[in-house]
Amino acid sequence: MNHATKVADYCLATVVSPKSIEAMLEADSGGLFKDQNLWRVAAPFFQKARTRGESMPLLFAVRDDETCWFSHWAMIREIEVLELPDSRGESRCYFDRLIAFNPIWSEIDSLCHKPSDEQLSRERSEGARTLRWPLQENQLHPYTICETPAFIQAAVTSPAPQPEA
Repeated sequence: MNHATKVADYCLATVVSPKSIEAMLEADSGGLFKDQNLWRVAAPFFQKARTRGESMPLLFAVRDDETCWFSHWAMIREIEVLELPDSRGESRCYFDRLIAFNPIWSEIDSLCHKPSDEQLSRERSEGARTLRWPLQENQLHPYTICETPAFIQAAVTSPAPQPEA
């Protein structure tokens, strides 16, 4: 994979059932994730990254009866928040084709929440080390904002391998 765009330092993660991820994989193309929760923060967060020329991944965790793990990821194409007058609505996240998660990063607590903007500013300007809080599976619904895994950054920004002569 070789994209001309930078990957955002932070991304979105959500949780789905095994049946849902199987259906998305069967499509073998881009997809649509719908949620009855309104992604009022995620939508502008994604738009800000897009304005900076960055692409943003959506990480899919799968929860079965016993465990929860990161399974696949995809680049987000668009997020729509459809609100009805009675406070109900739907969020729609359009994404590219799913890619399997690197097994080293499949544990939920292998990633951390995005620190606050103030903490990040202190890290940049004062050299203060920002605390990183590992994700927990009960924090993935409806979605969370977390660090983008390094393997995604590397996969997107590394040049495509040259064919051998």
